[in-house]
Amino acid sequence: MALLKRKFGAHLSDNARSALAACRSYAPPFAALNPLTRNLCRRLLQADWEATLSQIDFPYTLEDEQIGAVACVRYRTPQTRSEAPLILYIHASAFIAGSARSNAAAILPACHLSGCEGVGVDYSLAPEAVFPAQLEEIERVYLALSKERGPERIVLCGDSAGAGLALASMHRWRRKSIPLPAGAVLISAFADAAAASDTHVTLKHHDPIFNVSGVSGVATVFQLYAPGGDYSNPEISPLAGDFAGMPPLLIHVGSREVLLGDSARLAEKARRAGVDVTLRVFDGLFHLFHMHWSLDEVKAAFEDIAAFIAKTTGAPALRQVAASPEAREEALARRVVFL
Repeated sequence: MALLKRKFGAHLSDNARSALAACRSYAPPFAALNPLTRNLCRRLLQADWEATLSQIDFPYTLEDEQIGAVACVRYRTPQTRSEAPLILYIHASAFIAGSARSNAAAILPACHLSGCEGVGVDYSLAPEAVFPAQLEEIERVYLALSKERGPERIVLCGDSAGAGLALASMHRWRRKSIPLPAGAVLISAFADAAAASDTHVTLKHHDPIFNVSGVSGVATVFQLYAPGGDYSNPEISPLAGDFAGMPPLLIHVGSREVLLGDSARLAEKARRAGVDVTLRVFDGLFHLFHMHWSLDEVKAAFEDIAAFIAKTTGAPALRQVAASPEAREEALARRVVFL
């Protein structure tokens, strides 16, 4: 037992340790280069992400729609209020996999606790589509929603590559004088094409997701996304940009992620630029841990996100997580998913 605690962190809940042990590593980066192995990787990742939806213990709906001529998914829960702000979600999976539907577990709890409606963008995947196609699609959705809601009522949220796309989008919008959203939540941000952070080396064998790729894997992914791109361009590698004038940022990351250094550097660069930025490091947790709603640590993380949304938009205070296991079982029985 003592050895198990040293391996996983003595303070972690049993559920968190089990989730950490069960994490499936991303495939080696060369697997993304071949169309056959790339499609297999996509199916495996999609199955992993879709499985996390089984942990959602409250009712929700997922509705496909076109916004700005871009495929999107709209997220609602019984807590959704028409007067609440809107969350614009950009999904994870290294630019090459995932979807607004399969990754829904990463955003539904934020909608549930904040009362917000959410919209996820099904941006085109690399390498079939490359930079700046993804940013153009996200921008079309954002402009349509801004016209409907107002940018001051929108909070941008992205995880992993989605967080990088969210940040790159804000660099792009600032360049084009498009009003920025009220704030942005950046989870496990994949934001540096150069993979210059020290934790790409020091945490490589401690990150259960990115434990085989290393710095060369990051280079491969960005070459698929932006072949021949200039990595000093913040619309490709957003950590390279100037953060002056950015809206409030909330950054979440786990201490077992090779991307921990990216988040730390991002937070410090934003702070020095005068941005209202908050960095939360969750000790012992792993890449994309937010998709595991059954963990108490994740519920605390989403309460933090809901509080940030309320603070940045002036929305009413967040809804607390139901503490009773019986209440969660009842909610699970009443769950409705629109397929």
